[in-house]
Formats: sequence, C-alpha cells, structure tokens
Amino acid sequence: MTTPLPEPESCLPDARLDEGLAEQWADSELFPGSEPVPSSSSRLLGMNGSGLDHLGTSGPDLNLDVGVKLDSGAGGIAAAGTLGMGLIDRPVGWVALAGFMGTGKSRIGWELSRALALHFVDTDKLITRVVGKSIPEVFASEGESYFRACEGEVVRRVTRLDYAVVSLGGGTFVHEDNRRILLERGPVVVLWATPETILARTRHSDRPLLQASDPLARIAALMSEREGAYRQGTIHVNSDGRPSEEIVEEIIERLWQYQEQTIYEPALGGPPEVGGERAAD
Repeated sequence: MTTPLPEPESCLPDARLDEGLAEQWADSELFPGSEPVPSSSSRLLGMNGSGLDHLGTSGPDLNLDVGVKLDSGAGGIAAAGTLGMGLIDRPVGWVALAGFMGTGKSRIGWELSRALALHFVDTDKLITRVVGKSIPEVFASEGESYFRACEGEVVRRVTRLDYAVVSLGGGTFVHEDNRRILLERGPVVVLWATPETILARTRHSDRPLLQASDPLARIAALMSEREGAYRQGTIHVNSDGRPSEEIVEEIIERLWQYQEQTIYEPALGGPPEVGGERAAD
C-alpha cells in the first residue's frame, strides 16, 4: 500500500503556486490574454472573453490540422467576441501524461498541447519555479517526502484547470491519492519505454533516484515497482524508437476513441510491448 503523502504546512503557498502556474501558462501561451481557467469556469469563453484576432477566420498561424478544428458555425468564429478555447473541436480539453522518467512526457506533452491548441503545464518545472530550487536541491535539502507533498499540492491545483496538457513527474502517478484525483479529472496517458532507452535519455542528468552504482538495474527495479500503478492509466503508448510526431498522432487518435467511449474503462489496452531504438525526446 502506498504510504500517505505528508502535508507540510507551507510546501507551496497558494499565492506562489498560482503565480508560478500563471508564469508557466504564459510560457505556453497560444492566444493573447489567456489565463489559467478553473474547470468550474465557462467552457465556452475560457479566455476572459479575449478575441484571437491574429488567427483570422481559419487559424493560419497555428497548426490545428492534427487534432482540432475551429468551429465556425453559429454566427462565425468571432461571434460576439467569444472566440476562445471552448470553440475548438478537440477530443478532450484536459489530459495528463504519466510514466517513468525519460519516457518523453515533457517533449510529447508540449507537442501534444500544440496539436490540440491547449496550454502546457510541466509539474516538475512548476515546483522548481515556485520553490526556487532544482529537484535535486529539493531532495537534498528537504527530502523526498517534502517533494512528494509538493507534487500532491500541484496535482490538486492542475486538476482544477481546463484547456491544459499536464506533464507529470515520474513518481506523481504512483501515489494513490494523486492517481485517484487525476483519473477522476480526465484521461491519463502513460508513456512506456525500455530501461535501456530510459538510461540513454537520462544518462547525463542529475536525477536523484538514479544516483546508483548500477543505474540500469536501478531503473529496471523502479519500473517494476511502479508498473502496477502505471497500468491504471487510461491510455498506454510506447515511445521507444518512434518520432515524437508519430507518438502525438497516436495519442490524439486514442483520445478521440476515449471520447467516444460510452462507458469509462480504466485502461484502453494494457502497456505496449517496448523495444527498439531511442525515440525522439
């Protein structure tokens, strides 16, 4: 059973978390004047009523042909100045990416957000931005339990957003409370890769969990330990030996299938067989 997450009093104060989220939101800004949209807000406006003048009527400045299209019906795209995220036809308005470190969550998440015309939030980067320390520094000075508590606070915040692709840290989905909250919010896409691929992608990083005499064995052990949790994701995609564009296209296709499901199933297919060369990451 997963150990309950500790709850320090001021891991990520709400004001700083919202500030950090707004900064990261701006980093991935697709449209002028947009702000983080709580899921309780109007799904039709979603942009504080700001028009997207630079898109014109067909969106030539954005590549929307992969996963979305602009709905120009009911009075036209710019009707009453309500053009916003909610008028784009896409399979989902929120999705999270989970999986082990080095499976491509950040790269694929960013490209998926571009394809779906959604904002992108990277939870690890959000935490480091708010606390002002790198993840290795947080582990060294505060300990892993503190970092996991911060992850929990971020999960509770990002699941209140609309119009976002959320890239999760490798251990975030492992904790039962996080997993439950995320799956209740929407689909969670789990990316998979072999231990060898992951080592190749992370070899030169300073990730705390890989500081071992035999990092490949450490990766294999951690993946085995976490596999049961990862299997509870909604959609499973192999990132080994594949270009990122191909992976994004598969995710979008699977998300359309997810949308069409009349009965929610915990997993649309189990973890894929992984192998081959390193995927673009």
